[in-house]
Amino acid sequence: MTPRAPAMAPDDRRAAIIASTVPLLRDKGRAVSTKEIARAAGVAEGTIFRVFESKDELVEACVHDAFQTEVLVARLLEIDVALPLRERLAAAVSTMQGYLRDIFSLMSVLQASGRPMRPPHKGQDPRREQANTAVDQAFVALVGADADQLRLPATEVVNYLRMLTLSSVHPMLHHGDSTPQDLVDVILEGALRRPEPGGKK
Repeated sequence: MTPRAPAMAPDDRRAAIIASTVPLLRDKGRAVSTKEIARAAGVAEGTIFRVFESKDELVEACVHDAFQTEVLVARLLEIDVALPLRERLAAAVSTMQGYLRDIFSLMSVLQASGRPMRPPHKGQDPRREQANTAVDQAFVALVGADADQLRLPATEVVNYLRMLTLSSVHPMLHHGDSTPQDLVDVILEGALRRPEPGGKK
């Protein structure tokens, strides 16, 4: 018998059910049952349908939640700004890679289960643009005073770094061996060999 869950505010209950469902979706896709979801969330199965009209609505809510960036931004802002620039950016890239891998794993299993995951469009959720801006601002904040070492504006450097980070974990691009340090080095130092001290180029 499922233990009775403590009383929660409606928004908290909704968030708790979503948080319990996302790992199950990654594991089983849309084949996961509401009974399994209820067990994981510690609620009665009927509670799910008092919060969501259907399992499809719950899945859509999970997809929407997967694209939210609040936790990502919070983790970026927790990175120690006293670290050297390369270490700060590598930590940020590693955090971003984890966020993106979670999204791609969910997309992959839902695609395999017959109904692909549809990310929210900008027109459907105007907050998404604000969320992307918040991520960029968190990266720029990590550059901080070291921006004066860059030959490009920090915002442009961050944009290139985020593009490389996305490509490094995209399942269709097969760049799984790229480490955060590799990506940061390419952005900060380029790909050309450096001459040995006193040697030829």
